[in-house]
Amino acid sequence: MTPLEYRAAVESRMVAAGYQIQQSDAYGLIGYRKEFKLRWMASTLHLLVHVTAVPQVTGQGLMEHTQAALEHAKATRGEMRGLQSGVAVITAAVGETADEAAHDYARREIVKGFAAFAWPTVVDLGAGVRTSHVGRPVIGAVFTPWMRQQIETVLPQPGEL
Repeated sequence: MTPLEYRAAVESRMVAAGYQIQQSDAYGLIGYRKEFKLRWMASTLHLLVHVTAVPQVTGQGLMEHTQAALEHAKATRGEMRGLQSGVAVITAAVGETADEAAHDYARREIVKGFAAFAWPTVVDLGAGVRTSHVGRPVIGAVFTPWMRQQIETVLPQPGEL
């Protein structure tokens, strides 16, 4: 499977899961959904999923992609962020290979801002693995199970396709 084939599969999964596709071209994909839950202290979360297909995923490239995606989300959906509204981003860099720095960054980092956060994810097609945050974050912990569910829903392990 190539990065572009995986990206196409993700787009189909997003549509099936109720995401609105905001951008779709050969290398970039952005999906959006809004979720309100009482168990989140009656909060609304605006979730954007940014997917990019690259030949090789690097730690630096994933970090830059994640920061740019979070800034985009805050600019397009974050105008009313605060006590009961927030913005979340799942960034996915899909590549034929990924360096260890990229996997480490995805495992340990959640990028945070005011009422906004991003979960970087690596899809390493050569190794057949998807890597995302492990552990329990302190800030935004109430959203953790749902965020992990969204990653499972739209970003399958490469061997599952």
